[in-house]
Amino acid sequence: MLILGAEVEGVAGVDVRIEGALITEVSADLARRPGEPAVEAHGGALLPGLHDHHVHLRAWAAARESVSLAAAHSPDDVDRRISGAAAAAPEGAWLRGVGWHESTGGDLDRHRLDALAGRRPVRIQHRTGALWVLNSAALELTGAAGSAVAGIERGADGEPTGRLWRADEWLRERTAPARDPFPGALAALAAEAASYGVTRWTDATPGRTQSETDTLAALWSGDGADVADAGTGSAAARRLPGLVLMSPPGLAPRNGVTLGPQKLVLDDATLPSVDDLAATIRDSHAAGSPVAVHCVTAEQLVTLVAALDAAGAVDGDRVEHAGVVPPGYAARLAALGLTVVTNPGFLTDRGDSFRRDVPEPERDWLYPVRSLLDAGVTVAAATDAPFGPADPWVAIAAATHRRTPDGHVLGPDERVPAATALDLFHTDPDHTAGPPAPGSPAPGRPAPRRRVAVGQPSDLVLLHTPLATALADPSSAHVRTVL
Repeated sequence: MLILGAEVEGVAGVDVRIEGALITEVSADLARRPGEPAVEAHGGALLPGLHDHHVHLRAWAAARESVSLAAAHSPDDVDRRISGAAAAAPEGAWLRGVGWHESTGGDLDRHRLDALAGRRPVRIQHRTGALWVLNSAALELTGAAGSAVAGIERGADGEPTGRLWRADEWLRERTAPARDPFPGALAALAAEAASYGVTRWTDATPGRTQSETDTLAALWSGDGADVADAGTGSAAARRLPGLVLMSPPGLAPRNGVTLGPQKLVLDDATLPSVDDLAATIRDSHAAGSPVAVHCVTAEQLVTLVAALDAAGAVDGDRVEHAGVVPPGYAARLAALGLTVVTNPGFLTDRGDSFRRDVPEPERDWLYPVRSLLDAGVTVAAATDAPFGPADPWVAIAAATHRRTPDGHVLGPDERVPAATALDLFHTDPDHTAGPPAPGSPAPGRPAPRRRVAVGQPSDLVLLHTPLATALADPSSAHVRTVL
C-alpha cells in the first residue's frame, strides 16, 4: 500500500510505502506501482499505531454487557440502577454490575443487594477490580458458604458477607455461561480500539493458564471452531490489534500472541515481606521471566523497590500503575532500570475520589510522568480498560492538564506536553528498558520508541489533521483510520 501526502514527524507531503508487516519506503513523490492500493492522507499526520500497555480484555468485554455504576452520584442512584436492571433482566439471568465505589455508592454487601434484587443472582464489581459483592442467591449458586477459598469475607457468624476479594478465577468458574461470549465480543473491542488509533494491546490479567493462552492464540490466528462460529475468521483475525499476554513462566508460546512478563499483584492487606517478594521475583527470573508488578500505593512501591534491590532487576521488569511514587523513588526506579506503565487517565476519571481518599501529601505524587522522565525512567502509558477510560487520548489529555472532573489540578509539576504524553503510547512493546551495566551509575538503557521509518512495523494510525492541531486538543476524534 502507498500512503500519499502525509505529515510524518512534522514534515508535510511525505509518501510512505508499506509491504506486509513493514514500512519499506518513506520519501516525497514516491511513484505508485501498477495496481498498488493507495490512500490519500490529505496532510493528516501519520503515526505509529498506539500500544495500550495494560488492559484486561475479558473484563472489558464483560463490562460492555454489564450495568455501569461508575457514573452513579449517590447510594440512592446506585440502588435505582441495580433495582431497575434487576427488574428488566430476563427471568433466571444473572445481573452483573461494574464500576461501584463506596465513596459515591456507599457500602455494599449481600443484604443491601438482596433488598434491591431479591432472588435474582447479582454480582457487582468494585471500580478497582479487586472486589466482587454477591447477593444471597449468587452466594448459594456459587457455593460460597461451604468454600474455603481465600478471599471470601465472612462475618462474626461465619457466614459470607457477600464480599469476595481477589477471587476472580474462583468466581469465573462458577458463573461462566455454557458458551464463551468473549469471541463474539472481540470484533466490537477491535472496532473500539481502531476508533482510538490503538493497534496493539498488552493484556495484564494475572494468573494466566496455558489453556487461556491457547484460546487467545486461536482467536488471534483465526483458527478453531470458536473463532469461525464468532465470525472472526483469519481475515478478521488479522485486523485484531497485536497482543502481548502477561504470563507466568513455563507457558508454551503460540502463534498469534507474544508472551510477556509474569504479573504479580500487591495488595496492602496481604503485602508480602520484602524477603518473600524478593524470593518470588528471583524464582520468576530464574525461570526466564521478568515481572510486571501491580503497585498502586506508596507502601507497595517501597516494598517492591526493596525486594528488587535484594533480588536484582532484569530486562523487562515493570511497575504497573505506580499509583503513588514518593519523593526520591523515581531515581531508585531509574537505577533499577525499570519500566513504569502509568495511567494518567485515572486523574480525569477518579480525581475527585482521590482528593477525598488520598492523604494530602500524596495527591501530588499520583500517577507521575514528568518526575519519572526527568529521572531517566522509561515510561509507557496504558488505560487499564475497563477499570479506566479505554480511550488513550483521554490519558494523553490528562497527562497534560492533570485536572480532576471538578477542575482541580493534582500534581501540577507532573504535567508534560501533549507530544510527550502521546509518545508514551509508542514505547516499542518488543524492547523494554534494562538495568544499567555493572558498575555504571547511569540509568538503565531506555526502551526505543516506535517511529514511521523504514524497517519499522506497518501498523499505523492516520489522523484527519496535522499533529500539532491534534495535540492542541487531544481527542480520538482526530483519528481518521488505522492501517
